[in-house]
Amino acid sequence: MQIEGSAPFAGPTPSVGADLVPYEMNDVLARGKRLVVRVVLLQAGCAALAASVFLAWKGASAGLAALVGGLIVALGSALFGWRTFRPGVAGAATLNTAMYGGVALKWMWFVLALYVALARLKLEAAPLLIGLVAAQLGYWVGLIRRK
Repeated sequence: MQIEGSAPFAGPTPSVGADLVPYEMNDVLARGKRLVVRVVLLQAGCAALAASVFLAWKGASAGLAALVGGLIVALGSALFGWRTFRPGVAGAATLNTAMYGGVALKWMWFVLALYVALARLKLEAAPLLIGLVAAQLGYWVGLIRRK
């Protein structure tokens, strides 16, 4: 079976009703949303871990700074995921615009939150930045594909 203007099908002729697409589009959207949730939860967990280490070694103010740093990254990832998957199944131009909008929203949040944390709340810089890095490690762990 060949659709006009498409490349010829290289395999055996599919039976009537055979599914040529391995995933339904709604499944791809649901998988993307689950990925965002998994990444955000891992980032929050890494932030809590970094905060507990700083709480034990340096005290409450350092622990709070590490927690805030990690949660800044986790919330930025959540904003990116929400904005990126908001259009649902759509054309490439719409999805491209949504992704660029998500990146812009994430970076605006990131800059504003860092300003507030460092300049207004006067949180300790080193634990805050280490919390940011720890949460970013959670991002990379979250992207590892599980079968």
